[in-house]
Amino acid sequence: MGTIYLDHAATTPLRPEVAAAMAPFLQGLVGNPSSVHRWGRAARSALEDARERTAALLRVRSDEIRFVRGGTESVNVAVLGRAAWLRERGDGEVVFLRSRLEHSAVRESMDAAGALGVRSETFEVDASGRADLPTARELSARGVEFVSCQWVNQETGMILPVPDLARECNAAGVPLHVDAVQAAGRIPLELDEHPIAMVSLSGHKLGGPRSTGILVLRKGTELRPLMFGGGQERGLRPGTEDVAGAVGIARALDLSLDTMEVESPRLADLRAWLEAGLVGAIPGTRVHAGGASRAPHILGLGIPDLPMDVLPGALDLEGIGASAGSACMSGSTEVSPTLRALYGDDASGYAPLRLSLGWTTSAEEVSEALRKIPPIVERIRVSAGVTS
Repeated sequence: MGTIYLDHAATTPLRPEVAAAMAPFLQGLVGNPSSVHRWGRAARSALEDARERTAALLRVRSDEIRFVRGGTESVNVAVLGRAAWLRERGDGEVVFLRSRLEHSAVRESMDAAGALGVRSETFEVDASGRADLPTARELSARGVEFVSCQWVNQETGMILPVPDLARECNAAGVPLHVDAVQAAGRIPLELDEHPIAMVSLSGHKLGGPRSTGILVLRKGTELRPLMFGGGQERGLRPGTEDVAGAVGIARALDLSLDTMEVESPRLADLRAWLEAGLVGAIPGTRVHAGGASRAPHILGLGIPDLPMDVLPGALDLEGIGASAGSACMSGSTEVSPTLRALYGDDASGYAPLRLSLGWTTSAEEVSEALRKIPPIVERIRVSAGVTS
């Protein structure tokens, strides 16, 4: 067997159906959607069709869909756009709340919002998935004006109790933003059933094109744009729209949701096989958030007696693509904020390994990974003077 790609949570290959849907808008139909001639009208029609299809898939209104340039931009527009709106309203210092497990896009945008009068606070989530969710009364008492919480953690696959949090936020009149980048296409979202003000998604996690994203902005939720120079995307994201990207992410979302009923159990079975095999073969291995409800495609492991930053490179030399955690933490030798939040100082005693599965992952690849990974770990331990 050749190479084995087990880093789908970082990015997943473009689906051929998505490439085919995008091709006409990359090669022939080149009109600007704001132009009034036939080429522009064709581009506008394709853009709005993608918007309507996306809205139907997510069970929201078409005027609640904003196409942006990736999940990170979607998060930043939600967090900083809300902070800018509150500052313009003249509220003075306000409190934004997030879980301690959030992706760096949420953490760092909330930190940046400090310049707009925001004080960032956190709530705890433990390794079993129990979250110290604030009640509606607590949100009001603390002066919270905005909450952000991921639906699926990018390092462990843990599913956070977003519906419960949404109810409390709604009762307090506080808008909830949800990072659903790792959740879409893996677990049901059912946005029509939960009072969530904003949702962020990314195309390339779904088998769609890179640099595409979606912000679901529910009617009545106020934001201010972060960029200026045009009225596109209802004034929130100026600049000529990426028609091919919108068509691509809509098609990728369609395929992901259409196959989820079969694909999610398939990935869950492969992950369970991979997890059992590695835990059995590598002494001391810890499954990150192993006692929590998890999405089917992510397996986070902690392996003792290894240097923090060696394993992904060693696997790469053997043709296995994996990571130590979030791609945004790539190359770091420090314990990630997620693992520090879950395990405290104990996190530093385990080298992290994230194996993530996707639409191209086969049983043959998992079998080969199980054959290759334990001896690689043993070689590193021997070279480091540690024997199992």
